[in-house]
Amino acid sequence: MPNAPLPGPASRPTHDVAVRRYRIPMRDGIRLFATAWRPDGDGPFPVVIDYDPYRSSDKRTLERGNWFHWLACHGYVVAHLNVRGTDGSEGTVSDEYVAQEQEDGYDAIEWLAAQPWCNGSLGMMGTSYAGFTALQVAMLRPPHLKAILPLFATDDRYTDDVHYIGGALHAMSDLPTWATMMVCLNALPPHESLGQDYSRIWQTHLEGNEPYPFNWLAHQTDGPYWRHGSLRPDYDKIECAVYIVGGWMDAYRNATARILQNLSSPKKAIIGPWEHVFPDWGWPGPAINFMDQAIRWFDHWLKGLDTGIMDEPPLTIYMQEYDRPHRTRTRTSGYWRAEKAWPSGGELKLRLGPHGALAASATGDGSDSFAYRATLGTANRIFGGGPHLGLAEDQRPDELYSLVYTSEPFKERLEIVGWPRATLLFASTAPVVNVVCKLCDVAPDGTSALIAWGALNATHRNSHANPEPLTPGERCEINVPLDVTAWAFDPGHRIRLDVSSADWPNLWPSPCPAENTVWHGSTLTLPIAPTGRPEDARDLGQTTMSLDRYVMRAPPPEMRIIRDPVTGRAWFDFTASEHGELPDEDIALKYDYQSSFMSSDRDPAHASLATEHNVKLTRRGSMTAAQTHGKLESTVNTFHLSFDLLVCAAIAVILCFLWSVFHISFCERRANYREQDTQMDRLRGGRDRRAHHRGGIGRVWPDDNARQQDIQRSAGKHLRANRPGLGRARQAPRCDDRRLQGLPRRESGGRADH
Repeated sequence: MPNAPLPGPASRPTHDVAVRRYRIPMRDGIRLFATAWRPDGDGPFPVVIDYDPYRSSDKRTLERGNWFHWLACHGYVVAHLNVRGTDGSEGTVSDEYVAQEQEDGYDAIEWLAAQPWCNGSLGMMGTSYAGFTALQVAMLRPPHLKAILPLFATDDRYTDDVHYIGGALHAMSDLPTWATMMVCLNALPPHESLGQDYSRIWQTHLEGNEPYPFNWLAHQTDGPYWRHGSLRPDYDKIECAVYIVGGWMDAYRNATARILQNLSSPKKAIIGPWEHVFPDWGWPGPAINFMDQAIRWFDHWLKGLDTGIMDEPPLTIYMQEYDRPHRTRTRTSGYWRAEKAWPSGGELKLRLGPHGALAASATGDGSDSFAYRATLGTANRIFGGGPHLGLAEDQRPDELYSLVYTSEPFKERLEIVGWPRATLLFASTAPVVNVVCKLCDVAPDGTSALIAWGALNATHRNSHANPEPLTPGERCEINVPLDVTAWAFDPGHRIRLDVSSADWPNLWPSPCPAENTVWHGSTLTLPIAPTGRPEDARDLGQTTMSLDRYVMRAPPPEMRIIRDPVTGRAWFDFTASEHGELPDEDIALKYDYQSSFMSSDRDPAHASLATEHNVKLTRRGSMTAAQTHGKLESTVNTFHLSFDLLVCAAIAVILCFLWSVFHISFCERRANYREQDTQMDRLRGGRDRRAHHRGGIGRVWPDDNARQQDIQRSAGKHLRANRPGLGRARQAPRCDDRRLQGLPRRESGGRADH
């Protein structure tokens, strides 16, 4: 007999909706730009805010407009608030999650609460960046903020964001997808409703545009930079009600479980099988009717209606079961279970033994060794905040170059819920190396399905704030926490632990060739689910929300792995694109990106990642295009990072910015870097980054003149491709040669003429 459906929301979708634009004043006089979906009628209504830098003028409306509209139909004003320095918001932005951004969120909440059409009760809801801001603004305790609903967000910006994983640089999210996209988006013109302020705001955004990764590379260890905006460990800073949403395939799943465990305010959580995808169209499935749950949540906290949502178990999780691994698998086998608290049923400790044994009773004083292979890891899923590059494959190709320990087949079903962890007795011939552990489910046919994984830069074995190089050949204890999971092992299946020193292309390779050793007696600890299967959660249904009012189309991304067996080098290439239209406003948006990541088994220190991002915005027949290139290269001691930005409007190149190489010197690939070593010079209204040489380690870009010419050629090709028949594009002005004598620069090629 099927489970009973969950009660529906008390509010019904009875309202017509109109879209309005607002400019909301901050305490320092800056005004933020917001797009609001307002229900008809006099109200007053509660307000729900989505707060991020993703442009309600076009991009965010195309991506989230369906649920903004659906929530408004139920009697809520839904406001997409643009971060300072983005879209139509005044000011500039040079980094993510800054203190000013959170103060602005506080001010916006209190301004909206004072409007005659607001009932004084506000909530925040959003995925990813908007989930972060919901948590961060809630930490400031605005008086009128009653409840938040963050999806796919984190409580710890260092350990569980897209920058560093266990102290190792997270390569495939920062530069290729998100950082270059933000440089492009922040260069696009604001909404045309700004009138006479349009040109001024756009010019300010263009001159203040700065790539965020300079900040991230300057802070490679945990500290005040990352503690700001991190809820962990100060969970008592939040007093409002919190409904946190996560996915087992998402990069932020650890935070979802931690927040539920540690908050003392009213709370709920759901963790599904999904990647970084809204639950109503969640992938891999099953997708659910989550918007009804969101409305029930806000009906309770913002309207004071009895929806029964707080009478239900606070936690719903999806217990995953084995599926044959495949990149494009669309559904995960398993079942939903409701829990009154985070489940805990004890631990199962397995020991690593001779001949690849994994058992509670494994004994032996021997050890196993493996060679560091920098390009190992392509069977893993490529994780982060998007784009979606598929799930993990059969792990056996990676296991050929890893240490592998496998249990005997299970006679009975075993369920685990929580954080697995590996405690390794470990030594390396290198002073710095990554340790990567994978937990797998081995089917009777030998297929190895990834359950969870974890990584640790071994120099961070005692602290993320104060790394310590390994002493080559000296044995030490390495504790590798794996990602939180919920998994059921069927009878006949086996547990497997893989140990290696690479997860490429997810992690940047450590610089030194190494031979690594793991001693028998090392352990794998599994969190056992409570005995006795709980009552299944109620049927979560399928979405009733219309998904065709706003459509952002994304063809499947293309991924290619190329290996050169002669040189030992490998390349990971991918391309992706998205596009959408807002016919009522005659707006079309298209963006595409491509990236190539090179690494070498023979020379792991020298790796490079190059990316290109293109955005085209067409508004009433007039097109603006932005193109960004980013490149990150490494040596034994140094990262080299560079960006450029080209902005074209109509038939003119209006802006050409060059951010020259920002180089940071390292000791064992950790920052040997002080704030005073960075100078920020003003050049033609823009900011430029420069780092001193330290003992001859740093290097500037080899040919800045050639780089400028590349950008000019790119400008001409870009314009001719989109404006055929117009002839040659006006070239960007040449840089003053006197600025090339060792001085990094960013040059403006003119002003926007509007």
